[in-house]
Parts: sequence; C-alpha cells; structure tokens
Amino acid sequence: MQRSIFRKSSFLNAVSSIGIAVGLSGLSAVSVAAQDTAGQSTELVLEEIIVTAGRREQSLQDVPAAVSAIDPGDFTVKGLKQVGEILNYTPGVTYTDIGTKGFGNISARGVPQSSSIPVFGVYLDDTPISTNSTFSGGSTVMFDAMLMDIERVEVIKGPQGTLYGATSVGGMMRYISRDPAMEELRVTAGADIATTKDGEISQVYNGRVSVPLVKDKLGITLSGFWQDIGGYVDYVNPATGAVVEEDVDGSENLGYAADILFKPAEELSIRLKYMKQETDYGIDSGVQLGSYTSDASMFDGYTTISEPGVSYLDYEIISGSINYDFDSVSLTSTSSWVEYKFGGISDLTAAYGPAIDFFDGRAPGTTTSVLLDLLAGSEKFVQEVRLTSERMGNFEWIAGLYYSEEDTVNNQDVIATPAFDLLTISFPSKYKEFAGFGDVTYYFNEKFDVTAGVRLSKNKTTLSYVSTGLLLGAADFESDPIKDTVDTYLFSARYRPTDNLSLYTRVASGYRPASANLPILDPATGDNLAPPMIAPDNAWSYEIGAKGNTESGVFGYDIAIWKIDWSNFQAFTSFSGVNTGGNAAHGLNAYGVEGAFNLRPTDALSLTANATYSRSKLNEDEPGFGGIKGEQLPDLPKWKLSLLADYMFDVTDTWAGNAGFGVRYTGKFMSSYGASTSTYPVEVEARTLVDAHVSFTNDNVTLGLYATNLFNERALQGRSDTILGGGSSDSNGIFERPRTIGANVKVDF
Repeated sequence: MQRSIFRKSSFLNAVSSIGIAVGLSGLSAVSVAAQDTAGQSTELVLEEIIVTAGRREQSLQDVPAAVSAIDPGDFTVKGLKQVGEILNYTPGVTYTDIGTKGFGNISARGVPQSSSIPVFGVYLDDTPISTNSTFSGGSTVMFDAMLMDIERVEVIKGPQGTLYGATSVGGMMRYISRDPAMEELRVTAGADIATTKDGEISQVYNGRVSVPLVKDKLGITLSGFWQDIGGYVDYVNPATGAVVEEDVDGSENLGYAADILFKPAEELSIRLKYMKQETDYGIDSGVQLGSYTSDASMFDGYTTISEPGVSYLDYEIISGSINYDFDSVSLTSTSSWVEYKFGGISDLTAAYGPAIDFFDGRAPGTTTSVLLDLLAGSEKFVQEVRLTSERMGNFEWIAGLYYSEEDTVNNQDVIATPAFDLLTISFPSKYKEFAGFGDVTYYFNEKFDVTAGVRLSKNKTTLSYVSTGLLLGAADFESDPIKDTVDTYLFSARYRPTDNLSLYTRVASGYRPASANLPILDPATGDNLAPPMIAPDNAWSYEIGAKGNTESGVFGYDIAIWKIDWSNFQAFTSFSGVNTGGNAAHGLNAYGVEGAFNLRPTDALSLTANATYSRSKLNEDEPGFGGIKGEQLPDLPKWKLSLLADYMFDVTDTWAGNAGFGVRYTGKFMSSYGASTSTYPVEVEARTLVDAHVSFTNDNVTLGLYATNLFNERALQGRSDTILGGGSSDSNGIFERPRTIGANVKVDF
C-alpha cells in the first residue's frame, strides 16, 4: 500500500490532572485550597496515580522507569482524538504519521522503526496487539483505541523485554480498559463536529453503556463510535494540474466493543472482551511534491496525482482472563486472539509508469496505469499465565509462562495497463514463541529496593514464497524453520529519600526475533542477492531518573537520562531498487534526556511542559542501506518540546470553564540515510504548531470549542523521495493537517 460533568471541585481536579496525565510523578494525596461557587474554601485533592506498567499496581512515582499515564478524555475535549496527536504531547516518543487513521509507527529513546517488525509494542490490557512477524506490515499498522472505553494509556519508555517480550525495544504502550460498572449504571454519549480549512467536515459520535446486571457480581459495558474524517487533499490531473476530485483522503471509521466482568466470589474475577474496528478510505493524505529539492507541491495546495482507490484496515480482538487471589499470590490467565488485515487498490502510476515504459521499450507515457492490489495481515493466538505475589517480608515476585502462535499473509499484485508483469508476490509465514519470565524485588528497607528480571524465549518462524515479475524474478520455495533462543534481562534499583521524591536506575534489554528473508533474484544470473535470514537484534538500555513534587503540589517533575546500545539491528536493505530485510553490520548508539514538568502557581492555572533530546547515530558506515558513520538516523528529531496551559474560571453558580492552549515543537530531521541508493536524503524542517481550546462543564454536561494548528502552518511531518534516475524523483510528503476548528459535547447520564 501507499504511504499513505461535575461540580466545580471535580472539574478542577480533572483539569489539573492533565499535567499528571502526560507523565508527571504520581502525586500522593495533596490538598490545595480552592474556591467553590459560593466563594467558600474547599479542598482539591490530587489523587495518587496508579499504573500497572510493571504488571502490578504501583504508584506512578514509585515505578523505576519512565512512564507516562494519559487520560484520553483530557485530550478529546481539546480536539485531539487520535493516538498520534496525543503522543505529540508525550515526552520521549516520536509518532510518524503515514497519512490515514490506523497507520503510523512510534519510535522511542532513539530507536527508529527500521524494518518490518515493530520496535514499539502495543497492548490492550494484557493482550499483545503488535505482530512478531516480518511479513504482515506490522511496522506501519497502528492500533488506535483512543475513541473506545479506555480509562488510561500507559506509555513506558526503554526496552521492556522481560515482562512484555519481543518488539518492545524502544518501549511500549498499553491501553487500559475501564472496568464495567458493578454498582451503578453509567451512560455516556458524545459528539464532535469540526471543519478543516479548504477541506471537508469531520464528525465523531460515540456512546458507552455500562450496566451492573447483578450488583457487585456481574457487569457489562457496550461501547462504540462512528468517525468520519474529512479529507483535504485534492486529486489532480498529472498532465494539467486540473482538479479531478476534491478532498479524496477522507476516511470512515467504525468501532464497537463488549466487555463483561463476572465476580462470583471475592477472590475470583472473570473478564471477557470483544473489540472490532473497521477503517475504509480511498487514499492516504500524501501530497505529490515537485522534487526532492523543496517541499513545494507539484501543483498548488494539498494535491496528489495518484488516483484514489478502495482501501481498508480491520481489527478484531477477543480476550478472556481469569484472576484468582490466593492468600498472598494472585494467579492471572489470559487467552487472546487478535486479527488485523488491510489492503485494497492503490495507484502507483507516478512511481512506476516511467520505469515500465523504460524496461519494456515503450514510448514514454504508454503505460496509463499501475495499480497495486494488496492483502496483508496477521492472525495471532496468545496464552499467558502469570503469578504475582504480594510483598512477603522483604520480597515480592512475578513469574509467568507465555505462548504465541501467529499466521500472516501478504499478497501483492502490481497490475499495469497495457499489461506488464512488474511484480506478483505471495509470502505467508508462521511464527511460534514459548517463553518463561519473572522478576523478584528485594526491599532492603522502606526506602531502598532492587529488582532483577529475566525472560527466556524460544522462537520458530517459517516462510513460503512465490514471486514473478521484473522486480523480483520467478521464485517458489519454502524456507527451513528458523529457530532461535533469546534471553533478556532487567535490573533496577530505586531509592525514596522522602515521600515526595523517588530516584531510580535501570538496566534492561529488548529484542526482535529472527526470521527468514525475502529473496531478491538477480535477473541475469538467478542468484539470490538478499541475505537468507534476518538475524535477531538486541538492545541494552542504561537509565537514571528522578520523580517528585513539592509538598504543596505546586511543582512536579519526572526526569530521565538514558543511553541505548543497539547491535545488529534489523533494517530494510535495497537490492536492484527493491527493499528487503537485513541487519546492520555494526549498530547504533543512542543517548538523551527527557523531562516532564508541571507547575501550578495558582489554583486556577496549570502549566505542563515536556522536553526531549535524543541523539541516535550509526557506529560505522552501513552500505546495505546507505548509512554513514555518525549520522543521525532518519525520521528522528533531536529535539521535541511541548507546553500545555489551562486556566480555570467560574461562569455561573453551576457552570465552570477552562481555557487554554498547547504548543508542540518538533525539531528538524533527515528523511533518509545519507548514502541511500533508493531515496534522496532530504532535511525536513522543524515545525511549531499551536492548539487552543475552551470548555464549559456542570454536573453532567461538557461543551468544548477547539482549534488545532491554529495558525494554519503548512508543515511537513515526513517525506519520501524515491530516486528515479537522471536527477529526478518521485517525491511524496505527509503534511500536518491544516487548521481545524470544532465543537464537541459529552453528556454523562
């Protein structure tokens, strides 16, 4: 595919938690004087933030790792409804947008998305969503649950190989579902309507009903949403630039879920979940650029010369979990089934039409269309059993077993008119993993403790492969099983000199599994130019951090300094203009610092600032993918900054208001390796965008107005410049969405 509410005190509590929500220390209960609507002094309590990043409930301040806890509701009222938009305000991570909902990838801690297996893991509760296979497009598919019934999102930076396994090399993210109601009925409905400058209207409608069927015993939540994202990119005639169809990059998204919680006894709980998401779109938001030498469009405005097709992305997730609490140990068993598939018809005429004419000896312009027919996806079953102890004297521990079985499909057919066999390929694969994991924590005293963890994984993958066509040649084979055993480790120490300060150090490792590789046959000799196997990669991380807040709760901070060594990392390599898998001959070294800071100088004003600096560079030259020793890796800015400001005020005796703004800065970066033979390396300029919002709330209604990209900055998020020869390029860019102004309403019944 192409790269393509509440009383005033409650309201104040919700708004002030925004600073915490983007990764500040877990504040213990802190009372702050506030004025209620009658002018009397009340107390505002900033509750302690509890997360499960370490597979047990802990205060955010006590977790010996850099963790951000995000409440989606704090951002949707601001018009920020997609995971990438929210991560723009999260320290330590970088989101790469590919131009449509459901596609993108996340990098963290200077670890780039360098091949087909993700480097940043995604979980829904205890269900791993990310693929462990090279062949299912997992590096570009991004599960986005922000519009579902999600209580919070936990973003954990640094390798998480011991508790979460493969793919969590740079970090990982967990969507934590809200528990079904067990005592009182909960009903929420919301709507959001927005308009984008020179584009279409966007709409979102969602609702959630949570019912205690048997009080304290059985509850169920039914939730869903429908979203229509309006387009703003126009399809133009490639010869004349005349607009053929306006706003072709819109998408329609549907999601629904059922969640059942059964507690037949105090010590036993059973949870069943079903979630489905469907996305349909015609084309991504890629804009055709004039050349690799500038960021100007080939034609005026946001335009593409690729004809829209019919594309889709579907997710289906089923999970069941049983939790039983013994006297001092909790047993958790989770069974999960995850399937995603995507595909459709995409127009590649601009990129490959001239090449077909050249190789087939045709007159330029003879090839009138080149279409890619794609079907790709993954179907995965996962079983995990875990024992988690309470603290037993000086010890507490976790031990578990993990099994995963995954089948993937990837079928691609490039259809040219007049007919020409450029590429037809099919490569299904199978992946299995058995793992045992655990960690143990020893408390020297109430202020100092250490944790050590290990995971041993045994993996096996096989690949079948059939291809024809100019780009790949004719081939038909099935690989021998690739078997591998990988061990990952964790060591951390934390020291809490006071209730308001936590210091920690952490050493951890992460990996991606080995796999068979796609062959690239030399058209002249038939020899395979690509390495037959993609070896596993391995990253080691070293980190120190400090989390804390002042006694009054006026100022909070979360700071981490880190270094990562990533050896033999998996990367796309190019042969005869075709990308396939491989490994770096050497590796990379990354280091950086990140911080989240919250300042509340008055009861009404809250300021949250995030800052990230990361330097990620190659240790040596890498001819396989055109890397140059010492260069910053592509798509990774050195600097990322953000600021959120919120001011709370009274409107009437029953209504309170909040007005604020957000500023997000992303530094410059290179789009490709400096000596790449397939794409031109182009510097993408730094960008600064401003968002603004105002909202009003009473006991059960919230009304919001917002503007994203307030000053309508035309700013590139990323670009790709394919080398066509003779100094020309097929250049495509993904821009920030133009200024969007909207209104929303949420009602709690």
